[in-house]
Amino acid sequence: MKIQRFDLRTVFLLLALGLVFPVKAEQTNSAAAATKHSLWKVQGKSNAVYLLGSVHILKKEDYPLPAVMESAFTNARAAAFETDIEALENPMTALKLLSKAKLPEGETLQTQLSPEVYSNFTNHLATARMPAVMFNQFTPVMAATTLVVLQLQKLGFDENYGLDKYFFPRAKKAGKRIVALETVDFQLGLISDVSKEEGELLMKTTLRDIDKLENDFGDLLKAWRTGDAEKLDNLLNEATREAPAIFKRWLVDRSKSWIPKIEEMLRGDKDGIVIVGAGHLVGKEGVVELLRKKGFKVTQE
Repeated sequence: MKIQRFDLRTVFLLLALGLVFPVKAEQTNSAAAATKHSLWKVQGKSNAVYLLGSVHILKKEDYPLPAVMESAFTNARAAAFETDIEALENPMTALKLLSKAKLPEGETLQTQLSPEVYSNFTNHLATARMPAVMFNQFTPVMAATTLVVLQLQKLGFDENYGLDKYFFPRAKKAGKRIVALETVDFQLGLISDVSKEEGELLMKTTLRDIDKLENDFGDLLKAWRTGDAEKLDNLLNEATREAPAIFKRWLVDRSKSWIPKIEEMLRGDKDGIVIVGAGHLVGKEGVVELLRKKGFKVTQE
């Protein structure tokens, strides 16, 4: 189990794109989707800022990226990411994450879950041949998310091929101005700010849908690759209806909080790029629509 290298960006991908909550594959007939990408151009007075929908865990064969994405990155003088990625690589961050993921003394995962859900959890571990002891001290949110990450790794996905992991070192090497939209400590706080009821729901829906993960994630990746914002939004909204409170905190509120920093980039005279989870860009309360409501011209590339 690669828990020592557990990546916060992967946690937020899973929640922002509805992977741990149930999603329904929906067929859309958008002919235009095939000619688009999960990339939007926001026009400022003297510059442009591109919004690139990121997937934080991919495969080697997902590269090379479309030329339009590479061009948007190359021409940008500033690059914004969800958080300080360099800080994420610090071993101290992993220790902080583990401390947030660990239950208080005297509590175990079994005490946090109903007998039915805990029984389903242990049955899944037995089938997957994973020892329950390694999850005993985890909070439900971390235990459930770990199950999904391990399953994605079995399917061949690797966070080392995520878009932000791909672009961040290049941005640093090229001397671009790096913008962190959130602090690592803020993200750690979100992970620990989950009620017992929400943790129960998270584990319950994870166990219910984990066997469909390959198809569900495949649908999400297809929508991302073709720039099918409608389908991404539909998939995300399905999850939102199941757990609106946690999605508001993890998705909507965060997207809204980024707008001032993006507006600041748009007031400059150099092009920029914002690389965040694709789920944050789509929908009525996504970054794209929030900027349009502010009067900015936004076009999908």
